[in-house]
Order: sequence, then C-alpha cells, then structure tokens
Amino acid sequence: MKIQTKHGTLEGRKEGNLYCFRGVPYARAVRFMPPQEYDWDGVRKAYHFGPAAMQSACRQAGLRGKYGEDCLNLNIYVPCDVLETEEKERAEKTVSPDASCLFSQKRLPVAVWLHGGAFQNGSSRDREGKEIIRNRRIIFISVEYRLGVLGYLYLGEALGEKYRHTGNNGTLDQLAALKWIHENVEAFGGDPAKVTVFGESAGAKSLGALFLRPEMQVYCSRTLMASGAWQSIRSAGTADCVAQMVLEEGKKLGYLQKTEDILTMDVDKLLAIQERVVDNPGNTCMFGPVADDVVIPHDWQQRIERGEYWSGNAMVGSCLHEMYFSGLQEGFLEKAPIIAGYLFGENARIAEADFSEYEKSCAADGRHLSEKEKTDEWVRILSDYMYRTYSRRLAERLTRDGSKVWYYSFEYGTASHVLDQAMAFDHAAADDVFFPGIKREDRERMASVLYDAFLHFFETGEPGRMGEADWKPLKEEHNVLAFGNKIQFRKLTETETLDHFPQSVFRLERK
Repeated sequence: MKIQTKHGTLEGRKEGNLYCFRGVPYARAVRFMPPQEYDWDGVRKAYHFGPAAMQSACRQAGLRGKYGEDCLNLNIYVPCDVLETEEKERAEKTVSPDASCLFSQKRLPVAVWLHGGAFQNGSSRDREGKEIIRNRRIIFISVEYRLGVLGYLYLGEALGEKYRHTGNNGTLDQLAALKWIHENVEAFGGDPAKVTVFGESAGAKSLGALFLRPEMQVYCSRTLMASGAWQSIRSAGTADCVAQMVLEEGKKLGYLQKTEDILTMDVDKLLAIQERVVDNPGNTCMFGPVADDVVIPHDWQQRIERGEYWSGNAMVGSCLHEMYFSGLQEGFLEKAPIIAGYLFGENARIAEADFSEYEKSCAADGRHLSEKEKTDEWVRILSDYMYRTYSRRLAERLTRDGSKVWYYSFEYGTASHVLDQAMAFDHAAADDVFFPGIKREDRERMASVLYDAFLHFFETGEPGRMGEADWKPLKEEHNVLAFGNKIQFRKLTETETLDHFPQSVFRLERK
C-alpha cells in the first residue's frame, strides 16, 4: 500500500488486519540542534522500525544497531479496510485522482502515543499497533524522540545562547512529530480534528510541557495522561546544575577536556557519562523539559494560573501505590530519605517533614507505628509527590479553566506505577507479581474494562459508562473514579493526595 505524504511517498505492508508504516521519518536530528524538516525522493519502504533514541540499553552487546542519534521517526497503524476501500474507490474513479484524503465521514480518530521511561529510556516500538487497535476503529501512531543528554541536557548556561533550547530538544521533537501527523494523517484515513495524544509517566509529563505550546491547540483535541502532568518542567537553574554534573563527570572520566568537546565526542562516551550521573536510587527526575524561555516560557506557572495553556477533553489518572516496589527494597526505611533526596532534590526536605509530622501525629494519638506502617507512609509520600499530587492538580486546573476532565485513581492489585496502562495495553494481567491473591480471570476483566474506557475515549472523546453508572466529567459531579476490587465513584476531597510540594517536582540550587 502506497501513501503520498507532503514529504514523500511511503509504502506500507499488510500485517493481519492492519497496514503498518514503520520507521517513517518526521524530521532529522543533529546533535543538540532542533529537529530539521526532512523530505525524501522516490518510494520509501516503511516496513521496519527506524532507529530508537540513544540510551543506556544500546550499549549492551548486539543491540547498538537498533539505536541512533538520528532517530526521529514514527510508526503508523491503520485498519486495512480503510485504505483498501479508498484504493478501490480511486480505481473505480469514484474519488478524484488528486484527492489526498478520504471523505470526512470515513476519517478515523487518531491515537498518538508518547512513550515513558524517565526521559532516559523507552522507544516507540514498545507498543505495536495490533495490541492497541485490536478490532477497534482508530489509527494508532507511536513516536520516537530524543532522550537523556541528547534530548534534555540544558547547555544554555555552559555554551551560550545558541544552545539555550537544548534542554527541550525532546520536546521540540515531539512537536515536530505532532505537526507532521497533523499535516499528513488525512492521507492515511485519519481525522486531524480527532487526535488524542496519550502517554504514561514521562509520556504524560511530556504532555504537561507541551500544554504550554500554542500549537497544541491545533495538533490535538484530546489527551490521556497517566501518572504524569507538568511536574517535570524544571527551571533553567536546576537544569544547569544537572548539566554541570554531566560536564564534571565527563572531565573526571577523561572524556572532556573543555565544555565544547561534548558537541563532537563519541556517543558511547556521552552515554557512559550519563550512566554515571544517574547511578543512584532515585534517578528518574534527572532529565526533563526546561523553562528556558525559548521553548517553554520561564513564567509557565503564572501562565497556567491564568489559563494560558491547552484545553480540551482529557482523561487524567494515577495509581494509588505508584512507588510500591520501592517499598519492598531491603532496608527501605533507612533508604527512604536518600531516595527522596535523589528524586526531589531540595524538595526532599518537604517529604521528610511530612513523614515526621505523620510520626508525631501518631505518637500524639498513642499509636506505636510498626515497620510496615512506616513503610506504607513513605510509599504514600513518594507516590503522591512523584505522581498523584500532580495528576490531581492537573485534573482540577483543567476543569477550572473549562476543559472536560475524567479523573481516576487506579487502586487494583499492587496499584504500582502505570499498572493501569500496562493492564490495558501490555497484557500485564498475566503477571502474578502485580496481583497477589487475585484470580487471573478477575484481572482480565479489569484489563478489559480499562481498555474499553481508554479506546472509547480515543474514539469519541469520552470514556463512556462504567457498569451501570455514567462516568461524568469532574466539573459536573466532582467525583474521582476508583478502579479497585469494586469500581466506584467517590467525592474528590482535600485528603486525596498530599499537597505541600511546589509545581516542579525536582529542584536543585547552585552551590
């Protein structure tokens, strides 16, 4: 199947009930530079995945060939009958030969996935179209974007104005991909007015940053954000502290003589430096979007307060015990403040104060806390301040500013990090470790409920009914939907999450 895009002709391959177009270049990547528009001549065979973004995994034996610095590609999956019907109509001349898209009533909604992975790991190939679409009527697109030092290392202070954007190269990549999709998705039978961008963890946090870009109002009308909001946007000062760690580590290793060497040094050495910098028990906040006043305004928090950001229909949620598996570590209670320090930087003192207040409150009530109770409280603190607090704030803020928001809390099984998405899309229901004491058939039912809610949202912009009840937007009933052993609604109150952290989860101060 051949498709003419605005940048060249693509040839996809039929696999089961889908046409798959893999490794489609939406831009070119040059180290530390913004994405560059890319066109090609002739017919490009889009049969195989393109290179994934450079990351620690590519340093393992035998894997290097699957990764590359020039990694800006996406994958498009389309139900076969959509393209075959149009091709037949063209052959019968019922569609104008120069028509670039299907009739409007035939265009399908589009779901665009931004993968997670702490802005350091992951790939667009981690989810296949067949696992998302199944027998539904949508187009699925997954996006590759730059990660780690290549995607989010802020060099504006170290190398000057030319590099002020570098802390947001990954964000710029995502914008370039969404622009490409907006301009070309009609040729695949998609409706550019019905695009849902969705992600979990770093994918959802990416969306939080993208909300500050005016183009997003054009590029998507719906968002699904699991375990992430705008919390990973950090100040230029914090981002420069991370950059200084990278540069200092490079000099310690003998890989950098002067700062400018980072522009041309061997990529394996660059990744080795990154590995050393993130080698700690709470490394997931080291990289992320930057309020550089080029890509993201420095006054982004004030703009959100004024409602100057994306609006539309949104599903927003998180898992009750996001940091569940951290609490299983040997000696966790001793490690918890250290983990908090690496996760939150200067904000860790707030987390420690919350735990201290909890202990004092229990002592005042005459309660002697067990090790398990202390562990549970630390897991709650880490879970709320890494994820849940920000998901809740986002849902309430969007609602206040006129968006329709369906807010949920996933409380099933271990309710660990992004287990909701993993159940719906990645067959996590088969893994016993996540569901102690829960029968397999019960897990599969929950996975089906989640999948149906998410796909209904992709298709219609609303999640649909939950059993016998309508799931209404937050602004109508101020309810949170709890996916637990029973699926039920409860009022969203101030006790839903802790709420003492600032809007940026990670903060460092220059010494």
